[in-house]
Amino acid sequence: MNDKVINKLFGKQLITAMNELLKQLYTMNADTHEIVKQLKYINESVRVGLYLIALEKNYDSLAFRINKANGIINQDRKENFIKAYKKKETDKFLATLGKSDKISLMSDLGVDVELSERASLPKVKRDYYTIISNSIMLDQENDSRDGIDQFITYKKETE
Repeated sequence: MNDKVINKLFGKQLITAMNELLKQLYTMNADTHEIVKQLKYINESVRVGLYLIALEKNYDSLAFRINKANGIINQDRKENFIKAYKKKETDKFLATLGKSDKISLMSDLGVDVELSERASLPKVKRDYYTIISNSIMLDQENDSRDGIDQFITYKKETE
């Protein structure tokens, strides 16, 4: 992967911020625990991007620790979802996640299966699937509304 591909995926401003964070982690020789603290509230796509950039820069040891931290963060997210499910607070929990993180969570929970396989999932996993997929659909609807609102605003400004 080269810089052009990474820049296209994330955009120049985000790449700049990601490079600054990588430099900070590299300079302080951050261990996995410190990396988890630094990255746990960052979108998973960005965390994966940090890993890819670290590899690109030949920061192999740092890339390894970022990858390990991503695994820990994803495991924590999975456990926190299950706790929220048991407390009936999944809406509150899912409100903190973006669509891509919700899709990844489905995979972590083992509920990203084809329609024909869903019926064979245990009830609790079918519940997980329904709750998360409904949340993703709500995100999609909100994104569509935002797009329509932006278009209407644009049309009014150009008239």
